[in-house]
Amino acid sequence: MCLSVFNQYMRRILSFFLTAMILACLLPSPYVRALDDPVVEKVQSAYLYNIENNQILYELNIHHKIYPASTVKIMTALVAEEKLSHRLDETVTITAQMLNGVTGNHIGLKNGEQISVRNLFYGLLMRGANDAAHALAFISGGSIAGFVEMMNEKASALGAANTVYKNPSGLHHDEMHTTAADTAKIALAAYQSAFIMEVSSTVKHVIPATNISEQRTLFNRNYLIAKNEEIKYYMPSARGINVGSTQEAGHCLVSTAQKDGLTYLCVVMGGAGDDNNIYSYTTGKALLSWAFNGFGYLDVIDPSKRICEIPVELSTEADYVTLVPKETLTVFLPLDIDPNSDLEYTWTVTYSKLDAPVYEGQEAGYVTISYGDRMIGSVPLVTKNSVERSDFLYVMNKIDEFSHSRFFRATLISGVCFTILYVFIKSIYRQKKNKKLGRYR
Repeated sequence: MCLSVFNQYMRRILSFFLTAMILACLLPSPYVRALDDPVVEKVQSAYLYNIENNQILYELNIHHKIYPASTVKIMTALVAEEKLSHRLDETVTITAQMLNGVTGNHIGLKNGEQISVRNLFYGLLMRGANDAAHALAFISGGSIAGFVEMMNEKASALGAANTVYKNPSGLHHDEMHTTAADTAKIALAAYQSAFIMEVSSTVKHVIPATNISEQRTLFNRNYLIAKNEEIKYYMPSARGINVGSTQEAGHCLVSTAQKDGLTYLCVVMGGAGDDNNIYSYTTGKALLSWAFNGFGYLDVIDPSKRICEIPVELSTEADYVTLVPKETLTVFLPLDIDPNSDLEYTWTVTYSKLDAPVYEGQEAGYVTISYGDRMIGSVPLVTKNSVERSDFLYVMNKIDEFSHSRFFRATLISGVCFTILYVFIKSIYRQKKNKKLGRYR
C-alpha cells in the first residue's frame, strides 16, 4: 500500500518537471531589443554613431573632459598623413633627437636606423608605438612642438573644441585632454582616409630587416581585431582605429565595425580593468553588438497603403479618388518598433478637390512620417486610380463658369444698359414724332 502511494507521488513529481521543461522550451528566448539600453559598465564616457545615417545611437558623458591616452595617435596619423602621403615609400633615418624622452610602448627604433615612412605608420597605428609617433612628428613638423601645434590646429578645424594636445604619443600630461564627442569627430576624419583605415585594421604586418634591426613582426593590439593575445573581445566586423591606456586615462577604445551595409563608430573612454575584463572592450563590443542586432532599415510606408481621399468633380464615375504614397520609404530605425503605434503619419493635400479627368499617379499632396519628435521622411501622395471626365458635366461647368465670369457680368450689364438706352431714345423719338403729327391735324 505504501509503495503504491509512493509510486503515485513520484509520477506526479515527474509529470510536473516534464511540464515545466516543455513550457520552458515553448517560451521565447531573450533577445537584444534596440529600445532597451545596452550594457555599459565601468567606463567614464561612451559614444555610438551610425555613419551612413548620421545618427547618434548612444551617448554617455560625451562632453566630459578626459585624458586621451593613445587616442592621441589618431590625430598624429591624420596630421602626419597630410604631410607625408607622397613620401610613404621613402626611407628615412631615425635620429637620437627623435627618440629623446620616448618611454612606454615602442617598436624598438634605434639611432641611425633606416626605415620607410609607411612602416612607421604601421608601428604607430597597429602597435601604438611612441617611438614611431615621435619619428613621424619630427619628419612631418621638424620638431615635437611644431607638430603638436599642427595637431591642435587640426583639432580646431574639425570642431574638436574641447581637445588640447601636448604630445603626439598620448603619454600622460596634466594639461592634455579631450572628450568622447571630440574623439568621435577626429575618428570620423580618420575614417575618411583609406590608408589609415587599412593600416589600423591590419592584423599582422612584417617590417623587413633594416640596417640595424632584424625583421619585426607586428600584431594589432586592438583585441576587437586581433586574436593573438586575447580572443573573447574579437569581432569579425571590427575595423581600426586605435586603442590604448594610461593609469590616469584608463582604457580607451576607438573602433568602427561594418556589417550588412551599416558602419558604426564606437568610442569608449576611461574604462576600468580587472582580472576578468577590460571594460573599454566589453562596453565597446556590447555597444556594437547592440547596434547590429537592434537597428537596421525598415520599410515604413509603401505604395499600397491608403492614406486619404480627395473629392473629384466633373465625373459621373466617382465622387472621390484615393491617395496613396508614390513610393516605398525605407528608413534606418530600431528593428523592434511597431510602425502602427510608434510612428506618426500626417498628410497634406495640395488641392481641396480635383477636376476630372484624373490620371493614375497624379501628385496631389504628401505624407510625412515621424518617430518621436523627429521627422524621418516624406513621400508625395498620388492618385491611385484614373477618373474619366463627363462631357455633359464639363459643358455645364463651362457654362456655369462663364455665367459667373466678369466678362459675362460686364456683357450682361452692358446689354441691359444698351437696352434701357435704346428704349429711352426710342421713347424720345416717338414723342417728337407725335408732336409733329399733331401740328398737321
